[in-house]
Amino acid sequence: MRSARWLALGAAFALYLSAAPAAQADCNLRTHQHVVLYSSTEDPDVLLWDSRFRLRAYHAATFDEAQELVRHARLAPGGTHAVVESCVPDFVDSPLFERPADAVGVLIVSGKYSGQRGWVLGPDVRP
Repeated sequence: MRSARWLALGAAFALYLSAAPAAQADCNLRTHQHVVLYSSTEDPDVLLWDSRFRLRAYHAATFDEAQELVRHARLAPGGTHAVVESCVPDFVDSPLFERPADAVGVLIVSGKYSGQRGWVLGPDVRP
């Protein structure tokens, strides 16, 4: 009985390891890659969040909840330069998205937020 549990645990761990690389493949950005933050042509500014969890909560929130959360973000002008520090694939889901978006951790290297770190949506990052 004990060996069956270890076998099941080992099989679960092997499944986890085999699935992890596939999930990482969704992020098209590499660590240390230089990027530009730019949202859309109508409004190029990008919300730079203090945590990836607030980024995700904001996109799933009601209007009132979003108003409370937005105080944890800074508005980076479109065209702000940054360096990618990390990428979490399919982390942010919203009814407005066709599919979940990546959360990208960045270090800002230009403009008034230079030297600050934050989290942005994958679609707002341009190589």
